[in-house]
Amino acid sequence: MNYFIVNNINHKITGIEKSVMNRLKLFNDFNLEAKIITLAWNSSLHKNAHTFGVSKQVFSMYDFFQESINIHINTVRDWITFWEDELNYEIKYVPNSNDLRVYQNGVRIIYASFRDSDYKLLDYVNYFDTRNVKMKREYYDSRGFLSRVRYMRTKEMPVCDKYLTPSGKVKLEIYFDPYQEKEVVTRIMLFDYNAKDYTFDNTNELIAFFYEQLYKDGDLFFSDKTAITSPPFLITDKKIPVISVLHSTHVKNNNDIDGSDIKNIYNCVFNNLDRFSGILVSTVQQKKDVEKRIQSKIPVFNIPVGYAQQREPNYTPVVPNGPLKLMSIARYAPEKQLDHQIRLINKLKDDFDKIELHLFGFGGELKKLKELTTSLNLENHIKFRGFIPNITNEMHHFHASMITSNMEGFSLALLESLSNGLPAISYDIPYGPSELIVNGKNGYLVPRNDEDKLYETVKSYLSNPDFQKTFRDNCMTESQKYAQSEIIKKWLHLLGEVTS
Repeated sequence: MNYFIVNNINHKITGIEKSVMNRLKLFNDFNLEAKIITLAWNSSLHKNAHTFGVSKQVFSMYDFFQESINIHINTVRDWITFWEDELNYEIKYVPNSNDLRVYQNGVRIIYASFRDSDYKLLDYVNYFDTRNVKMKREYYDSRGFLSRVRYMRTKEMPVCDKYLTPSGKVKLEIYFDPYQEKEVVTRIMLFDYNAKDYTFDNTNELIAFFYEQLYKDGDLFFSDKTAITSPPFLITDKKIPVISVLHSTHVKNNNDIDGSDIKNIYNCVFNNLDRFSGILVSTVQQKKDVEKRIQSKIPVFNIPVGYAQQREPNYTPVVPNGPLKLMSIARYAPEKQLDHQIRLINKLKDDFDKIELHLFGFGGELKKLKELTTSLNLENHIKFRGFIPNITNEMHHFHASMITSNMEGFSLALLESLSNGLPAISYDIPYGPSELIVNGKNGYLVPRNDEDKLYETVKSYLSNPDFQKTFRDNCMTESQKYAQSEIIKKWLHLLGEVTS
């Protein structure tokens, strides 16, 4: 079994989770056994996995210990009838939500939030003491069972979390220091696992134990969310093979690849090379740079994080009609430098009065980007589209995709764009764009952070419809380098090397 380890799968995912799901689907298509493992507890994990089409091949560490890997939704309880008729509580519905308040003799004792408007599937239930202070919260898994109970002190800081099986048996207890501003684990207790009880000092010890219990001869682990998933391997049995996957540039200063310090998220790997069976990167150039950095002490493999979508043989991309539209698929994060694109539109609007830029993504910079948009009076030109799980159909309505990041490990969004016949204009950054874009053929590479050159390049491209049609055709041809049949060859080589 090949295990791909990430921390979590939320309802919005980053490029890391997207690339892992692509890998899973590729392995499925070629009958290679694989599962995605998550380390964080998430009551909506299986709902989210279903949304992204991987529901039957994802489970968490908590599922493993809670004996809830292969279960279906339970029979749901009629909570309204239970509270009103059996317990004689009073219910007040919270407007514009699926929430309600429950009262006993006029005193609020419960606040309940449901996943559905029929009030059948609970999300969580808060319990209050005589001072109206929240003392306990019950969390319900999206599959219908009570999964976690959290006990709290003042300021809602946790004291203890209890994790239950679908039948209601407590399997895991995690204790916290309630006087810290952040959650600090003080003890973890695992009950009746193979008829034994276990105690752990911290989460890494629990994760390491989980890895060891999961492992069977012939298994291979891929540590994808490296900062979280790799450290526990340092305290596992060294017979367990693990590949560290780098999803970004590995150094802090991209202007000094050879001399710069390693990024903190990768220190665990680069400081403990003897514990890892290899390192996986997405581009040829990063492979060379990492090999040079580690002096080839362990194998370094280069496999793109995605593959080109298969198209019908007679498929021909078409330049869309209507207003000129640019798109960007990126987190709203500082390193993506989306402000460069907003300023670009501020220049282009004088040349193309109806031009639009659609920003697909999510993140903490949204407010700042909206403020910039407002300050430049670009509300009619900039569209914040948020996160869309399947963005392929959107691409056919745009004239080009944009990347103005300061760095990229590969840029899965760029490959998706090109394989759908959508030319891309990108800063020439480490590492992905220069391997995917053939300058002047399926897109353009612009010197990093040169906003004037970016404007000139985009203006020239948008002014020439013939270029746009030619570039779209070239996208389809060039992207075949990343066809499934080509990518799987690289994976088979890696699997053969590591397991031999």
